[in-house]
Amino acid sequence: TRDLFPAFQSYVQTHLDMIRDSTPEPEQADAVLERQKAYDTYSAERDPATGLFAAMYGNDWAQDFVHDFLFSMSERKEGSSIPAMPFMGGGGPPKKPQGEQASATKKGGAAFAPRR
Repeated sequence: TRDLFPAFQSYVQTHLDMIRDSTPEPEQADAVLERQKAYDTYSAERDPATGLFAAMYGNDWAQDFVHDFLFSMSERKEGSSIPAMPFMGGGGPPKKPQGEQASATKKGGAAFAPRR
């Protein structure tokens, strides 16, 4: 395999050079923070792992983790809940249409049904 460390070092050096060459603009701080807040809120509402967290640890824990840790500048919507992911305590595997379950059983295959 090829060594990627030199490319990483070059990237870091370029990033540091850009920061050193930039001019601070304190008057932009409020606009930057507002955009970060909008990004965090957008991401908190759409993060695909949130349903997994809710299924494994409960909705309250998932909401706290997403809004207070992952996207700490996000705004919570009152009464929002997160749908739990199937297979992780959220209702079992997806159900097959009636005809498919019957044919799978007839062919000797195992038809899955949610546990009760």
